[in-house]
Amino acid sequence: MIEVLSVFIGGFFGASSRYVLQIIFNKLLPGGSIPINILLINLIGSFGLGMVFPQKESWALSLQVFMAIGYLGAFTTFSTFSMETLELIRKHRYIDSLIYITVSVIGCIGTFLCGYLSML
Repeated sequence: MIEVLSVFIGGFFGASSRYVLQIIFNKLLPGGSIPINILLINLIGSFGLGMVFPQKESWALSLQVFMAIGYLGAFTTFSTFSMETLELIRKHRYIDSLIYITVSVIGCIGTFLCGYLSML
């Protein structure tokens, strides 16, 4: 039961953090050809998960699920990435959508790896 509560609380803080960061990024970064705010959030979250992953064996299960599933799971957003990609395609912005997909996928894997390696 404590793990379920940990996911719930982590999810609350992760989703809230993402929302606040989106507002900040929207004010600081001008609109470009790709949705940079969600890209940055997903890159940050992937880096964070990369940092958490090597530590999970030494953490209590409730902390593991709080961080990995709750906080970082709610902080990052594949559904918004998908929606924004389809919106670019719907607007016939095929090159922008290809750039967004490529940078998101390769970038998130790369930042996860950087976070992971930073903890070894």
